[in-house]
Amino acid sequence: MGGNSCFPRICASLIGLVVATPLLAFPEIARETKTACVACHTNPAGGVGLTEDGTKYKAEKTEAVAREAKQAEYVGSAKCKICHMAEHKAWSESAHAKAFTNLKSADAKAVAAVAEKMKVELKGSAAESAYCVKCHVTGYELVGGYPTADSVKTAAVAAVGCESCHGPGSLHLTAPKAEKKMFTYKNVSARMCTQCHTPTMTPEFKYDEMMKKGVHPKTAA
Repeated sequence: MGGNSCFPRICASLIGLVVATPLLAFPEIARETKTACVACHTNPAGGVGLTEDGTKYKAEKTEAVAREAKQAEYVGSAKCKICHMAEHKAWSESAHAKAFTNLKSADAKAVAAVAEKMKVELKGSAAESAYCVKCHVTGYELVGGYPTADSVKTAAVAAVGCESCHGPGSLHLTAPKAEKKMFTYKNVSARMCTQCHTPTMTPEFKYDEMMKKGVHPKTAA
């Protein structure tokens, strides 16, 4: 999956660039408002359940108000492996796991072609451009997400990892077993996927078919 020749296929077929409306898409709202997910979501990791303030923000697009609750932070997919070995193995062999690696090694002409398709102007390498990076890493510019002040932690989120789909996992990781489901979400929506799998970049992307295929084995845990 690695190498320059794979970049156009990966970028066009799997890991597109973000053009979704910020007011509709997680985690764009968190980046735009500089507010933690817990400010608007009943689940600190995000998801469909909204608080009263979250419902108001969605309807009126007013300022998001932070509530008194601990926010979840990104921790990296390696932390997920502790309890979800089969899922982690399947993910590690997927294009999502290699998203940033392929972006860094992408051919300049291929990058230019993608930028032209997206109608964006890239300054510098693709691996340094927000247009590209936020769909090739986990938690871009969010707490615990890419990049961090610690190079080791940055490496842990330099891919489209588990938390890209299931939300920041720090609270899920530390919660008692009986409460873990309260701090993550399993039902990944089409809206989540199409933040990056846009019609422009992934015209053949079919959410229902991809969900049936899955990125990893599905378990009840």
